[in-house]
Amino acid sequence: MRSRSLVVVLALILATVATAAVFLYARGVREEARTGGTLTTVIVSKVDIPANTDLNRLIADGQFTTKEIPTDAVVEGAVTSVSQLRNKRNNAVILAGEQIPIARVESGKLPGGVLSIPEGHQAVTVSLGAPRAIGAALQGGDNVTVYATFTDVPIEEKKKEQQTTTGTTAQQQPQTETATVVLVPQVEVLRVLVPTTTTTPIGGGSETTPDTTGDVQVTLAFLPEEAQKFVFALEQGSVYLSLLPPDAEGVELPPLTVEGIVNPPKVKGTK
Repeated sequence: MRSRSLVVVLALILATVATAAVFLYARGVREEARTGGTLTTVIVSKVDIPANTDLNRLIADGQFTTKEIPTDAVVEGAVTSVSQLRNKRNNAVILAGEQIPIARVESGKLPGGVLSIPEGHQAVTVSLGAPRAIGAALQGGDNVTVYATFTDVPIEEKKKEQQTTTGTTAQQQPQTETATVVLVPQVEVLRVLVPTTTTTPIGGGSETTPDTTGDVQVTLAFLPEEAQKFVFALEQGSVYLSLLPPDAEGVELPPLTVEGIVNPPKVKGTK
């Protein structure tokens, strides 16, 4: 009888110890789940990123953020700093919120640098008044035609002969005129910086319209010889940009003068 009572007491003691152990273990698990244990900070994207995306643009738009992950759950080579993504492209899709293995980011520098300049081209930035740069409508990826106007352009020798009367032609001063040319038929826009815009009330009501103030800074991708002509036009004349529709190509045109507007060449078949 006494031995049976002893067994019961020992069983109760063991059950109490086991219950306490289970309780302490469960509390420890809950605490670890709450705190996450040891955490590591990694970089994640706020949006889904298609493969072969210029990550610099997403960095500039603030599309990356930090996320704390339990250390034992960190993937191999996880990106822990935005600097690891700068000047890079991803070679696989990156989903929003997931860790970014460095293996998904191509090694080496981004082709074309920060501006993604096309091969064989060079970037030139110009500051233009809003009307000359299509106001606030211009954006990276657009294509434009560059027009240039020059003053004091010498008249061609053939025109001089037509306009010269008999007499002391050697005494006459060279004649000049103003001409507008298609400097470059088609140029890619790499980047546009639009100044701060203000809003103007419409008819005294609550509706407003954006009003661009100040110059627009436009960065264009030129071939070397085009860049040379563009800089010359900026220094010696004036330039205007014309926005091309998507998938449209620029057109070469002959130089235009006042004479060409006032007395345009006659088209065959017209009187």
